[in-house]
Amino acid sequence: MSLRYKALIAVIVLVAFLTGFLVVSSSSLFEEDARNRILSALFKDQGILDERIQTSARISSTGMKASAASSELVQLFASEEVQNIGDNLLYFARDWRRDADGDIAIAAIDSFVAEDRGANVIGRAGNELAYVAMESAAPVDAATRARLLADPELTGFVSEFYMPAFNAGTAKHLDKDFDAAVLPVAGKVYLVVQSFLWSSIQNKEAVGVGIVLTELSRDWLMRSPGQGAERADDIGKIVFTAEVIASTTLDDAGAAEVVFEDAKELGAVGESGRARPFEFELQGQTHLGIAFSSGLSPKGRPNRPGFIAFKSLDRELESFVLLRQRVFMIGGGLGLIAALLAYFGAYSVISKLRRLQDATGKIREGRFDTRVKIRGHDELAKLGKAFNDMTTGLKALGMYTHDTLAKSLLDNPELLNAPSMRAEGSIFFSDIKGFTSISEGMAAEDLTSQLNEYFAAIGRKLKEQRGYVDKFIGDAIMAFWGPPFSSERDYAVRACESALASLRIASELREQWRQQGKPLFFQRIGIATGEVVIGNIGTDTKKNFTVIGDSVNLASRLEGANKLYLSDILVDERTFELAKQAIAFREIDQIRVVGRQQPVRVFEPRVALTPADEAYAAALKQYRKREFKAAADTLETLLQGTPGDGPAQWLREQCRALQDHLPPDWEPVTTATSK
Repeated sequence: MSLRYKALIAVIVLVAFLTGFLVVSSSSLFEEDARNRILSALFKDQGILDERIQTSARISSTGMKASAASSELVQLFASEEVQNIGDNLLYFARDWRRDADGDIAIAAIDSFVAEDRGANVIGRAGNELAYVAMESAAPVDAATRARLLADPELTGFVSEFYMPAFNAGTAKHLDKDFDAAVLPVAGKVYLVVQSFLWSSIQNKEAVGVGIVLTELSRDWLMRSPGQGAERADDIGKIVFTAEVIASTTLDDAGAAEVVFEDAKELGAVGESGRARPFEFELQGQTHLGIAFSSGLSPKGRPNRPGFIAFKSLDRELESFVLLRQRVFMIGGGLGLIAALLAYFGAYSVISKLRRLQDATGKIREGRFDTRVKIRGHDELAKLGKAFNDMTTGLKALGMYTHDTLAKSLLDNPELLNAPSMRAEGSIFFSDIKGFTSISEGMAAEDLTSQLNEYFAAIGRKLKEQRGYVDKFIGDAIMAFWGPPFSSERDYAVRACESALASLRIASELREQWRQQGKPLFFQRIGIATGEVVIGNIGTDTKKNFTVIGDSVNLASRLEGANKLYLSDILVDERTFELAKQAIAFREIDQIRVVGRQQPVRVFEPRVALTPADEAYAAALKQYRKREFKAAADTLETLLQGTPGDGPAQWLREQCRALQDHLPPDWEPVTTATSK
């Protein structure tokens, strides 16, 4: 068979391949179009849902403001003869709930008015407001009512709205006389609308607040219309708050949990409230969804309510998938015919090429008597004849082949190892004080979550300072500054700046954790600068790019020495010398760490030197001159102004102890007894 015919077969195969490629490409385009249509529908549904919430808030507030301005309600507060004011407000609450088509209506009035009128107080919103009436569309048991009225989100929302008017004595200068928000209350999500109750409309003297709560329940969500000709159940919805699903249009609660967990895992659920698309699998189908929060949902709250809207991508693609299957069946038949023709054509070519390959192998072995037999008149037959002529020429010239070439560089695993190097750099060790006792009192999940939050915050700062985070060891961090990560000689400055920044970051985290009732992490940091070996360390199958050397051990020892001096950061003398032009330091002591005979001068980096630091320096000189009483007196004065100065406390105790007993071989060097 001529190569021309074989080329024709190749063209047929190529056409079949291109046809399949076009079908696949069109599939991608159609799927992308379907994705865009679904996302457009989801965003449109988000807008409709938000508009319904806003409309409900406007309707509710309009009715409540009209009721609050009625002469009957104002007269109720003005008349001192009415003693059963809570029972009277119950009738107005029914009107508020009915007009807003809400679920619960509550009246909250000034605590002094409630006491003066003998109202039955059923709950409180701070010290100034008392809940005196509650009306609901469905019966509410006492426990549920107490939980709802004591919910901090509801009481905080009501109190924040009322207090400016209460403090000013009038609401004339306030921007609004009603407020609305989507809040998590007692395990559910409500649209909460509140409006002032007036004792004097002319003077805008507020005496209380009327509140209507509309639950964003499954029935409420199902009222949201579909998009165009789509069915209302094409788009599923979930209302959530923090870790809890409040309501959903899905009949299967387990399926709703799957959607919610996927949204959280994919990062779609967050505190920002912005609509975030995500993709997930549900009941064997691919779905697209968006997570978002209403414009009335208060920002910046960890328990902020949100919504998830989602729709099946597979259902949207059903018609196209059927069409594609038919095209593939037809194309597959044509492709099979072309493949058979190509196979027999390729077999003919490959068999001849294999004979040439085998002959070439024999030639490499020096067997120049080898001949290849290829019948026909095509190009391969001509190539075979040329090959035979070549072997004849090689034999005539008496040339012989060489041994097999050496293995390639890729076959040599030793070449994968980068050579190690020696260079000066700064090593950073950080540890958490008392981490063992902290971990014993926490669940493993909570401990891991809080530790990851701490590592992420500190790690970002180290990376910003161009440090190489070598490893995380339990609760400890090891980092390095120097070649090959940085060509500048500012590694000591960057290490010290990172240490000071780490203390600030840890302080900010502690403030957050204190509000959340979590354990607090306090750091100890050691920094040493010196020559280290940098390179790949490990086995043939597992390696680690790291640094080793005496300075690494010293940094670790200085981190532990913070326990002795009651300090947060300690650096060695080389670090001090390189960074003293950019960082403020105070000298703490000379210490002989475990594994070293020569004492090391240790310093503490400071944001800025203070009079207390100067007093400590004076006391340290007195201590080294054996003027222990004078040093103790200096430190006592220092600690009266800064009682939390750990190194000053340590040095004062040392001076007092040496006043009582001075060893004959005493020297102003502290010997560490542990790592």
